[in-house]
Amino acid sequence: MSKFIEGAKKGIPITFGYIPMGIGYAAIAIKAGMNPLETISMSFLVYAGAGQIIAASMLLNGATTMAIILTNFVVNLRYFVMSTCVLNQVEESNIPLNILAAHVTVDESFAMFSLSKDSSIWIYLGIAITAWLSWCLGAAIGVFTLDLLPVSVTNSFNISLYALFVAILTPAIKENKQIAVLVVITAVLNVILGQFLGNWSLIVSTLVGAGVGMYLVDDEYVLAGDA
Repeated sequence: MSKFIEGAKKGIPITFGYIPMGIGYAAIAIKAGMNPLETISMSFLVYAGAGQIIAASMLLNGATTMAIILTNFVVNLRYFVMSTCVLNQVEESNIPLNILAAHVTVDESFAMFSLSKDSSIWIYLGIAITAWLSWCLGAAIGVFTLDLLPVSVTNSFNISLYALFVAILTPAIKENKQIAVLVVITAVLNVILGQFLGNWSLIVSTLVGAGVGMYLVDDEYVLAGDA
């Protein structure tokens, strides 16, 4: 229990970003026609951060269920890698804890645990569950308070997805110009394909961008990032 509490303390900084993001997700979900129970339940059961916002945004734009599922599958493939890395690093774990750890794995908790000197599964769960609950809290706050906020404030939450990706991409773009070129190529491709493929353009442009990145980005940069 002491390890879990220690991990929970390490996860507190994540909550300052996740609560506002959860509110932003709720704003889009409610606007897309999801009811409060569906909005909050998605955070507990799916918990994909950007994936949830993408799903709600696509629903708002009239995307099909299959398009939403496939888009989230492609966008969230990175969680397979992150979960594998975590489970290879932790000590004295078991199947139930591994399943829980995989469910609450997101970019921020993975990054924070990667920097931790303690490889206890309870440290990771403390970090990850704290982040998870803060996201769910943000969604709940959003559901019950959005009607009380001015329209200008609720509309501002709709840009939270873009702010999230900008925050994730900026450090990498500063370090490597090839990453910047890859981002531009993928973005332009998504805009062009959007004229023909609609909501499916995100899936295609992501896959094409990943393929281009395999040849465009130096292996030395990728390996240095993994180290």
